[in-house]
Amino acid sequence: MIKNSGKVALIVSALCFGTIGCSDSITDDLDDALTHEAEFSFINAMDYSVDFHLQKRTITAGSSGLFDSKNRVAGNVQVNGYSSEYNYDFPAVMNMVNIGMRSAMSSQNEVKMHTTLSDDDEHWVIAWQNGVEKHITLLKKKERDNANTFNVRIFANGVYPVTLKGSQVMTTERGKVSDFLTLDNCALDLTINGRAIDLCTGDFGESYLLVVNSDGKQVLVEE
Repeated sequence: MIKNSGKVALIVSALCFGTIGCSDSITDDLDDALTHEAEFSFINAMDYSVDFHLQKRTITAGSSGLFDSKNRVAGNVQVNGYSSEYNYDFPAVMNMVNIGMRSAMSSQNEVKMHTTLSDDDEHWVIAWQNGVEKHITLLKKKERDNANTFNVRIFANGVYPVTLKGSQVMTTERGKVSDFLTLDNCALDLTINGRAIDLCTGDFGESYLLVVNSDGKQVLVEE
């Protein structure tokens, strides 16, 4: 794909140079083909406010400069809070990205990762902890809307029993997200680690990501 994009660029450039000029539509189409976009939303499941950083990754530079202020894309995200969506444009031939989080107050406790993006990716970036361990997890957003029900995926920082209407249906995995659970009652159906989970801030028929720790619900966000 990368080689083909390069050939397209060279051919169009040659045609434009040898004729009167490229039309605006050809130029726009080429720009669209060579520029991709990904969407990120950031969730803070730490016990202090954090900043999130995003940076184009190169083989030579690695993650150097990731935590420079110019790369901060979501600042001072509060405890058990989340950011608005951030749209990230990147060249099709440079689709590696660095992602980092650190304390908003002390500029310490840095955690970083890198990944490869595809066009139109939609991601959750979750900063979370288990004791003194600090992590970033990247999840693709996912929907499974069903009328008149709550549809929930669970992301947990530990191993916890999950009961639905009084019966255990699964156990969470540390740092992993579950498949969707379907609930009929937003206040009474779901219990995690012995804690009743109130989902009534959501809407029937929609899909949600629920982030939990040993004490229960931390963050509920619509997919």
